Amino acid sequence: MKSIPRFVLLKTHQNNPMRINLIVTVFTILLSTVSCSNREFTCTLVGKVHDRQSDTLRLKRANEDPRFAKILIPIVNGEFKYSMKIRDIEMWDLTFQEEYNEGSFRKIQFFPDHKTVHFELYPSDQFEKNSVVGGKINRAVMDFSNEEKLLFEKTVKPLYLKRDSLIKNKLFLSEEYSQVLDRFKSTSDQADRKPLSLIMDSLRRIGKDLSPMAGDVNKELELIKMSVVTWKYEYFRSNCNIHSYSMIITDLLNTFHDVDVETIREIYPMYRKKYPDHPYTQLIYNVLLGYDQIRVGGRFIDFTLPDIQGQEFRLSELITGKVAVLDLWATWCGPCILNSRQLLPIYNEFNGKSFTVVGVAAENDNTEAMKKRIEKEKWPWINLVELDHGNHIWDIYGISMSGGRTFLLDKQGVILSINPTPEEIRNKLVELLLQSSHDLLN
Repeated sequence: MKSIPRFVLLKTHQNNPMRINLIVTVFTILLSTVSCSNREFTCTLVGKVHDRQSDTLRLKRANEDPRFAKILIPIVNGEFKYSMKIRDIEMWDLTFQEEYNEGSFRKIQFFPDHKTVHFELYPSDQFEKNSVVGGKINRAVMDFSNEEKLLFEKTVKPLYLKRDSLIKNKLFLSEEYSQVLDRFKSTSDQADRKPLSLIMDSLRRIGKDLSPMAGDVNKELELIKMSVVTWKYEYFRSNCNIHSYSMIITDLLNTFHDVDVETIREIYPMYRKKYPDHPYTQLIYNVLLGYDQIRVGGRFIDFTLPDIQGQEFRLSELITGKVAVLDLWATWCGPCILNSRQLLPIYNEFNGKSFTVVGVAAENDNTEAMKKRIEKEKWPWINLVELDHGNHIWDIYGISMSGGRTFLLDKQGVILSINPTPEEIRNKLVELLLQSSHDLLN
């Protein structure tokens, strides 16, 4: 798999020791500089919680999946304190545990770039009163937010109020979409939910999910969003700093954001040069690689992963010369497990006829849940392990914040379909295998 080299050394003549020594000296200075800039230090979070009975905060890096926040901070008598070891300055966020449990939460984002960062936190309906104080980067975040409000809030606020009124009066969604959504909410069975989810996706794609009034409001909001994106990406060009870098990451990883990928490609070398060893640098490289290749008509990106027993396999060696389904899933992802179940009849019908399935499970901490799930489902195909997102497979395949996705590949490794239905897979297999038989006869 491609990776970014930390340093690029030019070829030297073996009979020129002075030149070799010079390069080694420069390399040593560069390495020393990088090491010094990344020395570990302790940042202490100190905060007060006002007008709410919360007892726990969840802490994680901003680019990590919120489902796997491992650090829980207790709130005692309306106060909290937590010390964290920091090597690379990255954006982190705090969320209230009870908001997370309810499925609707807002993140308090900050940078641990100072020995102490102070928080004043309020209920969600007073989110704008929250304050984060400590460090130059947190000050820059506040300045950026204030400038954005100054430029756009007067125009946006009336539209948000109009939109909220439509939602409150149940006039925001189209009648057709509302009916499907009600049926979706009325069942917890993933088998019933999946076709309804596909219908809702289809209605959104053709613009029939909103009422005419909501559509008009959204059109005005989209125009303003375009102006915000233009302004924001100009800021990224002019301010090559960790705050900008974190916002670029946020845009790339959250598919509901408006992303100017071409501008990111253009300015990425500037950030990579300034922050060669920062985690964001490799992460953006991986995501941009996926943007280039992981699409219908593009080719799969190869990787090597272990199975549950620890034996390593290379994807390309497992699928060479075969039509294949690459099934990325997770034990906590209900729709993923349903998709995998629906592959079983297809696998049983076509296995051994130049067709295979390769599963990859994204698991955290250990593989116990994965072992139990495979034993229960009795999936016969090979399943590999992406533990703690250590190989960035989900980032590369464009699903950083998702449970999984399936990809149908032809014998040359070209992506034929993304998230195909079982019927689409079966029809494509029949077509491809008939074509192969015809080619053999001729």
